[in-house]
Amino acid sequence: MADSPDSAPRAPVTPADLARWAFWGPLRDALDPHRPARVKALGAAWHLHHLTARGGRVLMEDELRRCFGERYTAAEYKGLVADAYRRGWRVHLEELLLGKVDAETVETYIRFEGRANLDRALEGGKGAIYTYPHAGAVMLMLAWLAHRGYRYVQFAARGLPPPEIAALNPALMASNPVRERVRKVREENEDKVPCTFLTMDQPTRELYRRLADNELVGIAFDGRASQKFFVHDFLGRKAVLSSGPYRLAVSRGAPIVPAFCHTPRQGPAVCRVGEPLFPGKDWRELAHEVLRQEAAWIAEEPAEYGLWLVHCRRRAALDDHPLFGDVAPDERWKRWERA
Repeated sequence: MADSPDSAPRAPVTPADLARWAFWGPLRDALDPHRPARVKALGAAWHLHHLTARGGRVLMEDELRRCFGERYTAAEYKGLVADAYRRGWRVHLEELLLGKVDAETVETYIRFEGRANLDRALEGGKGAIYTYPHAGAVMLMLAWLAHRGYRYVQFAARGLPPPEIAALNPALMASNPVRERVRKVREENEDKVPCTFLTMDQPTRELYRRLADNELVGIAFDGRASQKFFVHDFLGRKAVLSSGPYRLAVSRGAPIVPAFCHTPRQGPAVCRVGEPLFPGKDWRELAHEVLRQEAAWIAEEPAEYGLWLVHCRRRAALDDHPLFGDVAPDERWKRWERA
């Protein structure tokens, strides 16, 4: 990956940048997937992650309250926030093993429930669209699928933000050499997994070809990098979500398989695979069924979604498609109500 252009804003190197470099550099080099006890011992450092995330804790609690209202007490909301940082730290820590695990060792760190649903979706020979939220061990999920013999294609944004977007939002998106090095190491780590990464820059016909070859196309349903969005009631709020997975399913006659990852206190991470949903003519009906299942899973494990809620909240003013309209600084997002 090339360094960001000179026109992009530059940020000073901070202690947090150096900590990320140490995390993705020396710490990653020292970890061995055959020694899970050592990885587990490092999990206790989540307390530091939680302690230093002062602003994040406040935003997360507010986001969770907006999603779940009176369901939890004040003390329970604070407990959910702490649990979100515990889970998030463990997910990040185990993600360091991404380029090291193989078909044998990956199951030490993640197990699947409902694999038969995935196999049933592929029986028709039209491929399947595998969709999930930004929650839990999604990168280990990807590694498990690839190492268990599924021909998996991950469709997502990668790399640094475009210079023109970074220039408009320097506080959030300015880069520096350390951040660029960390990004490069992370992507090199991902590229060691035996699957394919496709970005938004590639033509849609490549997705059509992959589905025609009966491959599994992975798309996060709550991703922010898309060209078409729609507004849908989700977690009790007006959410602005990509319509891409559902339009693709209807246009190609491919089923959608919903999935969700969570991180229990004991044992490996878990990926739940739901029953395949076969499209009719209306992509909105398909979206409704997918999002109903995903919302139910998130409601069971709300702490798993906490970090993504904070990530999106901090970026709510960047464009016309914040994750939730109720935290947008203006009404640009409402254009998607007519989509």
